[in-house]
Amino acid sequence: MIMGISFGRGVLFHDRNVLACAEVKDGVIHLWAEKMTVRTIGKLWYRIFFSFPWYYQVFHLFLVCYAVAAFLKPSWAIVDPAWIAIYLAGFHFVFPLRLKKFHGAEHKVFSYQGRKSMEALGEISRANIVNDGCSTNLVIWFFTGFLLAFPFLPLEWSIVCGGLLLLAGMFGDRYLRKPFRFVYQLSAFSQKHFTTKEPDRLHLETAIRSYLLYEHIRDTTAKEAA
Repeated sequence: MIMGISFGRGVLFHDRNVLACAEVKDGVIHLWAEKMTVRTIGKLWYRIFFSFPWYYQVFHLFLVCYAVAAFLKPSWAIVDPAWIAIYLAGFHFVFPLRLKKFHGAEHKVFSYQGRKSMEALGEISRANIVNDGCSTNLVIWFFTGFLLAFPFLPLEWSIVCGGLLLLAGMFGDRYLRKPFRFVYQLSAFSQKHFTTKEPDRLHLETAIRSYLLYEHIRDTTAKEAA
């Protein structure tokens, strides 16, 4: 199954076997693709973590230092460091603008039902920006569990409840969509208004090129295996 991941400089598409990436450096789109290995996964996460604007990096470094300090000496904690988990769980809502545009471009590529190509860029730009399989679904599941538990349970246990519902949404997706349709409706609303932005041509072209490279590498790999 193909999956997409947006980051601050581009878009990745991958399955269990191959990964393709298109990323923007100094206004130029660069492409690369590899078979899925531990090294490739490391490159993926490196790009995700280190493509945020500098002020995000500084803030995240502060959070890491604060969590370590609170663990070593709990008396130093002014705010319960468990709130950092809430920030991480809701990070979709504070994506930088450029990441939101790449996220929107990724969704539009998935939504477009015709053959993906640069010639279809105009049609892809008009495709739905909401993606039924977006990870925002899991974010909404987490906060559903967390907010239902928070008035009655300590913070840590509320986070656990959120995590349990997240896992339920991850592994029980096909069974939960109909009885808990409101969760997915809220996710769709969040995607449209908070976790994505309408992409510019550069974001769309990056996403399309990443998808086309993924298809090429996937098909080439399948032929070699045959």
